[in-house]
Amino acid sequence: MSKKEIQVENIVLIPCSGSEYHGELARQVAIRLAEKSKIASISSMTCSTIFFKNVLLEKQQLVEISKNHLKHSFIIIIDGCNTACASAIYKHLDIVPDLIISVQDIIPKQRMNLNDLNTFKNLPKLSEIKEEDIRNVIEFVLKELKKLCPNIDKFDGD
Repeated sequence: MSKKEIQVENIVLIPCSGSEYHGELARQVAIRLAEKSKIASISSMTCSTIFFKNVLLEKQQLVEISKNHLKHSFIIIIDGCNTACASAIYKHLDIVPDLIISVQDIIPKQRMNLNDLNTFKNLPKLSEIKEEDIRNVIEFVLKELKKLCPNIDKFDGD
């Protein structure tokens, strides 16, 4: 991880796409950071799915534009679980993030008993993301970001 000087509009948040609770939590955290946090004025969010679609459809010009933008940005990847899809996509494209956060390391996943159907019924629902979980992950991201970029406190926000 490098220590890049953060400039205005220079943080790119890349969350998991959210197929399970922790992935949706990662997505909600990125949205909140980009819209309502102290780094909102210097942050943007991008989507792995859109970037990957351009790769698969061989839209090389769009891929190169995206890569060039990312090369000059402070990249924060927020993976939902230990499968780390977002990290894997960008690693494959030789894009090195400055900070990788795994939501599962902050908010442990519920253990599943594959032999008990009730386990699946009791899993957290995507539509019921807990505000407390969002706050805990946001606080963790900002704390880790401050370790790498001590000047982050100069930005205004919530």
